[in-house]
Amino acid sequence: MVGSSRQKISLLFHRTRLKSRYIFSILVGLALGFALSLASVPLMGICDSSLSIPFSSSSDFSLHNGSFSLRDKFDPFRILNRQARSVADITLVDYGSKDYEPRIHPIQSAAIKPNNVNSKSAQVAAAAATTARPPPAPKIVRPRYIADELGIREKVLVAVLTETNHLNTFALFLNQTLQEHVNHLLFFIDAVVQDFPKGLQVVAIHDKRAYLKPFYVLKYLAEKLIKAYDWFLLVPDNTFIRGFKLHEFLSHISINQDLYMGQAFDDIHAVYCYFGSGIILSGTLLRKIYDELDWCTKNAYSQDLTDNIGRCVLKAAKLPCTNTASNYQFNAFVDYRFEFDTDIDKLAKSATFNQSLTVHPVQDLETMLKLQKYFNEVEINEMRQEITKYEETIESLSCYAPEGCGNIPWPPGAPAPFKPPTRFDVLRWDYFNETHIYLKTDSEVVDRLKQIDYEDVHEVIDHSVQQLQKKYGTDLQFKHLRNGYRQFDPTRGTHYILDLILIDKSSNEILKRAELMRPLGLVEIVPMPFVMETTKLFLILPIHSDEQSVALRFLSHANKTLFEHETSDKFELLLTHIVYTKQEYSQTQKWFEPLRSEINLIHQIRPKLTITYHTLLLPSTTIPHYSKPMYLLEFFQAKLRTNALIFITNPYVDIDSDFSSRCRLNIIENTQCFFPIAFYQYHPRIIARTHHLTDNSTIELHKFHGWFNSYAYDQIGLYMSDYLNLKKLISYHNISESSSNLYDLFIQLTDMHILRAPDQSLRVHYRPIQCDLTIQSSSIEYNRCLMQREKGLASRSQLAMIVIDNEPTKTKK
Repeated sequence: MVGSSRQKISLLFHRTRLKSRYIFSILVGLALGFALSLASVPLMGICDSSLSIPFSSSSDFSLHNGSFSLRDKFDPFRILNRQARSVADITLVDYGSKDYEPRIHPIQSAAIKPNNVNSKSAQVAAAAATTARPPPAPKIVRPRYIADELGIREKVLVAVLTETNHLNTFALFLNQTLQEHVNHLLFFIDAVVQDFPKGLQVVAIHDKRAYLKPFYVLKYLAEKLIKAYDWFLLVPDNTFIRGFKLHEFLSHISINQDLYMGQAFDDIHAVYCYFGSGIILSGTLLRKIYDELDWCTKNAYSQDLTDNIGRCVLKAAKLPCTNTASNYQFNAFVDYRFEFDTDIDKLAKSATFNQSLTVHPVQDLETMLKLQKYFNEVEINEMRQEITKYEETIESLSCYAPEGCGNIPWPPGAPAPFKPPTRFDVLRWDYFNETHIYLKTDSEVVDRLKQIDYEDVHEVIDHSVQQLQKKYGTDLQFKHLRNGYRQFDPTRGTHYILDLILIDKSSNEILKRAELMRPLGLVEIVPMPFVMETTKLFLILPIHSDEQSVALRFLSHANKTLFEHETSDKFELLLTHIVYTKQEYSQTQKWFEPLRSEINLIHQIRPKLTITYHTLLLPSTTIPHYSKPMYLLEFFQAKLRTNALIFITNPYVDIDSDFSSRCRLNIIENTQCFFPIAFYQYHPRIIARTHHLTDNSTIELHKFHGWFNSYAYDQIGLYMSDYLNLKKLISYHNISESSSNLYDLFIQLTDMHILRAPDQSLRVHYRPIQCDLTIQSSSIEYNRCLMQREKGLASRSQLAMIVIDNEPTKTKK
């Protein structure tokens, strides 16, 4: 037992000694590593920057004949006190893209020369002041737009040399086909012309010498437009230009170079670019040409524009013509014997012709149109081939995706379908046939397809039939559409499923299902004029003689909401008493007394609020309801300025406080009118049958309390100037004011945008609706009135409950 215990003790001592060795070796290693790292810090500092010495002030180095001596110890912690290098000391070089090399330009402050006689003392004093207090940083004035600061320019400007008699033919064609693809298009002629097609930008050159015309063009471009564009294309008007290919070609070429590009004249070794096929000049080259324009005009002894331009470029930049830049080639087709009808079949097989940017010369406008149609088909086929290639690539790469091979959304390249997070977000499908659409909204069972929907459906049907005929042969003919389904997905587009009935030669019916997707295009931001929330709003409130209590309720509610943030410089309420007889007109002051007392109480709380009183005498009691806003605007035409912002409503409405600001933003002068859809209350007694209704002064936004009445157009927001312009059009077209409402007249006679959407800030109390065909002469307005009376009573479920409750009573009787 003793021996065994000794062995255990010795073994334990041996293990402890081994552990102490390991720990000792680790500590020694850490100490050596720490010492070596501190020793190597100064050497790293020497390599890091040659502008600063990373040693302490007590260090002293001497280099004599290659010897190196250290007289004093250096401070290894000097690296902590090292000053950071300035950003201006760092040179950024981007070898991958030399065109956009970032540079930091230090601000140069102008030196101030002293005017004192004792200049040396002034300099010493200035130096002492400089060392004592740093000079203030100079004020940096930045441009208004970031594009000016960064030097961002447009892509290309096309300068066309044309003649006066070609403005309505060749020039008009080039303007219509190129304006969507180039940034600017100018037409230069040698005479002043007042009558030319709309949309053309024509520049007149007052010199009849044709051989000097290009130099006038170059001078005009260099003096006025050189800072705005990267590339300039000079071309005659009888040259066909492929605008889409031109923009695509120039997008791949570096802008930081002098470029004189085109097709060499006559010989591949020629140094001049042929003017007929088009000449591309870079902005940097145009600057050099501008400096030598005097020499160019004096030495323009040839009548050939190609020679004159080429000689000028050779003098200014010593550049020959080139047709290649950045590995992209400029292709032009030049053939003076070219005839489209006879040569196009042969040329269509040529890849060089299909890749041409320009075609010269074109003898007539008909050939221009044929070339445009041909190259459009070529570009469409190229796009289809690229789309097919991309689809194959997407399908092959889908095997590397987490979903696995083939599990990609259809069609390839489109975003995945929207996945609703809850059942309330499920996208609805619309069922349709060739003439009608079913269950488009919750309140409509069936409705005829509108013109835009009709064209959409039949375009989809025609495309489906064409694809089926390509696959199964042209013997199949379309008979009719059995079922059609449409779903709009805001993330990808409109999805269609069609069940088509086709017939073959034997008149046998064949059912085929087609699935189509109309993807969303590029999102475009529509520019709108600038509007402010500080514009003064004139709220016109027409009140009939029997609506005095309703107007008091309106004022009481508006005092809690609408009047809270409004002042006299931003808001004015125009109370307008509507009368039909002279007797009523004479009693209008007395009629306003209850309203005045209520307004006086409001003024005690809100003294900055402006409320005015007016009386409008209408000529007849048979004036329809939808025509009264025109009489109101005619009445206030002399009282308000032409740029007054107006909103017309009725006393039955409750307006929330946020509506006034939204009204100011939604109404844009000469651009947009505002016709909001208000929330109309159901009959209060019917609401009380199913829901507890304690106070009828407020309207709850609930489907059993009311509905958004899209058949009413009595909430109107517009500028007075827009109404005056509409009034001129009404008199010009000899339209009766009682035939339509303001909404329909703006739609029919103007091109203004109409903003119409539900607005929960407008809630209208229930009132009985009376429809009289003798007063409402328009059948459209009469039908709208009937729909309001039918749907404005209660919801279908509430009416059904009333019918069910009354059934036992009827059976007992």
